[in-house]
Amino acid sequence: MKRFHLNYLRWGLPILVIIFMMVWLSGVFHRGTIHPGTVKSAETSTAGLEFFTVSTITEPQVVEAVGTVQPQFKTTVSARITANVVELPVTAGQHVRSGDQLVRLDDRDLRARRQQAQEALRRSEATRDLAQSDYTRDKALYEKQVIPKSEFDETTLRRKTSTADVAAFQQALHDAEFAFGYAVIRAPYDAIVVDKLSDVGDMATPGKPLLTLYESGKLWLEAAVPEEQAGTLRIGKTYEIQLDSLDKQMQGQLVEIVPSVDSSSRTITARIALPYTQNVFPGLFGRMMIPVGEHARIMIPQGAVLRVGQLAMVDVDVAGMLRRRSVQVGRTIGNQIEILSGLTAGEKVSLAPRKELQP
Repeated sequence: MKRFHLNYLRWGLPILVIIFMMVWLSGVFHRGTIHPGTVKSAETSTAGLEFFTVSTITEPQVVEAVGTVQPQFKTTVSARITANVVELPVTAGQHVRSGDQLVRLDDRDLRARRQQAQEALRRSEATRDLAQSDYTRDKALYEKQVIPKSEFDETTLRRKTSTADVAAFQQALHDAEFAFGYAVIRAPYDAIVVDKLSDVGDMATPGKPLLTLYESGKLWLEAAVPEEQAGTLRIGKTYEIQLDSLDKQMQGQLVEIVPSVDSSSRTITARIALPYTQNVFPGLFGRMMIPVGEHARIMIPQGAVLRVGQLAMVDVDVAGMLRRRSVQVGRTIGNQIEILSGLTAGEKVSLAPRKELQP
């Protein structure tokens, strides 16, 4: 009998536990709970409300190529002689006109060289004049057979030699005056000084930079264009340019395409000439907009979107009743916002969504 009770407990108790769990899961012991189902959302009449009809806007699709503003013509100013800098009147950022003095070097040695050349030329000219006079006199005597031919030949040789010496000293004076002009360095064109690389008292030597400048009003954007879009570029075509730091947009003409692809970035360099604009300097970041087709988007007024935390919702007119709907938003352009999903063309959204309306 005892063994019978043990077998009963061994097999009967687990069965009772299983039965109890099934009854509990079926909800017999739960009171006052809400059974699964659907609840209609609150609805409000659309009467008296202002609506915006959703429509699809077709816009050009563009690819952005980032780049840097660079001068079309940049010049590094250096001396052609070795001398000390005695004047450097310009400063970084200064506008200079073509022919304005940029640098003046110590010209005392050049001045002395020019004076020596002038004196040498005067002596050679006096010698030439004397030789010419002797030649004129001896020629008449030779024709009258007063002097021998050998003497006349010597007079002729002195005349030719003195004439050649004058030509040589004239060239020497020209070179000295030309070198004297190197003491003053002038602006080659209307320009803006980028930086001073030297100062008064420094020794200037050939090839040593003294100043850098670029031609004012001559700037372009050097943009790195992905090689996929390189084939769409056309010389002479106008492209939209955006300068982010200045919040400026402008039109620029494509003037150069570098026929080589950068193996690391897989881009080519395109140069777009920029119109003259104040406060635009080399080194600014810019974007080149390259049209690659068209893109359809839905834009609605920002005021039609109600934000609740991270959610964006709109009130839609559905058969004369106002229904709340969640939407996914994209970029904001002016007072319009892009709707990525949740709305279709032809639907009407309220321009004044109600906060009390439940989703």
